[in-house]
Amino acid sequence: MRGAGLVIVFWWVATGLIIAMQANPITRLAGLLLSTALAVVGVMEMRAVRDDRSAQGIRRGFLGGAMLWAWVSASFYGGYLTGIHPAGPVAAAPSWAAVPPAIAATLVSDAAALLLILAGGVMDRDATNRTGLWALTLFWGVQQVAKLNVFFGVENPAANFLPPHLAYLHQFFGPPVNSPFLAGSIVVTMALTAWVMRIARRAPSEGDRQAAAIYATILGLAVLELIVLGIPLEQTPWDSFLKARGA
Repeated sequence: MRGAGLVIVFWWVATGLIIAMQANPITRLAGLLLSTALAVVGVMEMRAVRDDRSAQGIRRGFLGGAMLWAWVSASFYGGYLTGIHPAGPVAAAPSWAAVPPAIAATLVSDAAALLLILAGGVMDRDATNRTGLWALTLFWGVQQVAKLNVFFGVENPAANFLPPHLAYLHQFFGPPVNSPFLAGSIVVTMALTAWVMRIARRAPSEGDRQAAAIYATILGLAVLELIVLGIPLEQTPWDSFLKARGA
């Protein structure tokens, strides 16, 4: 429960702060600097617990990877690491013609995340605690699933979450109708969540149970996010942060 609670608190607080910090150029820069400092701490944490398979070591490893993901998210939402902006109008999503510019629009951010994952894999080579690396990989993976769903079309793409300097990304949103891909994504992610939860219950050690519980919670939150994409909601858990941003 401690591992699951840690993931939920981080997910809510980090997402909310990243949203709120987009209020103006000064707060955006402050958010980038803060997330960069936390990313450095995250790397130090991952290195410090690379061979610690205790429950506490697993949680510290998760926080290390989560801080790296927070840096990726803050640099993207702040507009510092995004991608190649389309020079003119693009084909409406979803269409094959819209795929290349859609990929290019977030290419730099995705490349940065993949480089961090690769660097983490090198750093954690022969390590017994790779929770931070797997958490970082899962956060990036579930984000790609969410992006694909928005591209194909969902009823609630949460366009208001994007700050004004990322408004150009709206042209890559599909029609406001749930596509069949959404249902498939939810079913597959739910199955993965159930499978990892089963692993958590049967894990032979406390550290293994903690790690599996953390992964299952990340996947479970991804299921929740996908469900929310398909339901038109007037309120979200981050409304107070949106208000602080001035949205």
